[in-house]
Amino acid sequence: MLRSAHCYFTQKGVCMKEENATSIEYFRDFRRVADLINGVIFHGKQIVRECDLQEQNPVLHDVTKKNDKVSAIENTPDLSVMVTVGKGKFLLMIQGQTIEHYVMPVRVLHEKGTDYYNQWKRLQKIHKEAGDLKNGEEYLSGARKRDKFYPVIHIVIYFGRKRWKAARKMDDLFRTEIFPEELKRLFVEKSLVIFEMRHFKNEEWFQTDLRQVCGFLKRTNDRTKLKLYIEENQKVFSNLPEDAYDFLAVMAGIRNLQLIKQKIQTEGGGFDMCKAIKEMLRDSRQEGRQEGRQEGRQEGRQEGWQEGRQEGRQEGRQEGQDEMATLIEKLILSNRISELLKVTTDKEYRNKLLIEYGIA
Repeated sequence: MLRSAHCYFTQKGVCMKEENATSIEYFRDFRRVADLINGVIFHGKQIVRECDLQEQNPVLHDVTKKNDKVSAIENTPDLSVMVTVGKGKFLLMIQGQTIEHYVMPVRVLHEKGTDYYNQWKRLQKIHKEAGDLKNGEEYLSGARKRDKFYPVIHIVIYFGRKRWKAARKMDDLFRTEIFPEELKRLFVEKSLVIFEMRHFKNEEWFQTDLRQVCGFLKRTNDRTKLKLYIEENQKVFSNLPEDAYDFLAVMAGIRNLQLIKQKIQTEGGGFDMCKAIKEMLRDSRQEGRQEGRQEGRQEGRQEGWQEGRQEGRQEGRQEGQDEMATLIEKLILSNRISELLKVTTDKEYRNKLLIEYGIA
């Protein structure tokens, strides 16, 4: 069940609703959630299994009463899961972020507080129906001394290209330097668990395709490293599940992966990322050849002399083909897909990019 979300746009024009939806769908596979916990929290130790997870309603209601009117504010993490570890249980909330949230500790604190409050209200209701509260302390508390709460843990999954430099804990938001040391010690809180997917150094701690997904996203800014990584992990990338393929296409910002999706579906129902990349590169070369021919003819005509025409056509075609193919390939792997049309129609802009990439 995918929930609706507000639609914000990044600088590249990618709708965050789409990014949120694909990330939620990807992590609805509890094998990956268990893998996420084992990798991020337990550093690769296989502690949590898929069968130890139970999905919870992620919608947190902050209910208030005023003048006999009841109102509720919804606060919704992307995913909420009850996790069993040995004899204990804790509630895991997962929140995906495509850009930095400057006051994320406040949001997390609010979500935790809302869930703890709801746990308390459920306890009150249970005891009220049972009529088993015995003394003033229990009536005041709405609970018995032996009652226990489930701990709440957050993992913030950050998909951004730059490193997370926003606040990680509440005291990052305070001007602690103006207070005495005795007070500073009281402000200190635990840091948020922020999983920076593009910058995680130990993807070998993961056992599912989360390992290859992290590896792919980490290398999207380096064409050579990305191609090599895909070749080294061909077994996984040649038959990706649809949710993993969609996740990579959206998070990497490579729209053409969605356009050619049906062409690279495997007999088993998966999707061949290796073939997809080859298709994209082939298309870019074909566009380069066509543009090169046009450039070659134009330059050949402008030479004026018969010998100049012939040499101009030949050299212009070859150089145009090579330069245009290289430029289109670089734009695709730099996630600048929206600029492909402009470079084929705007010569001045095309020349500017050729210089920018050091091709001309």
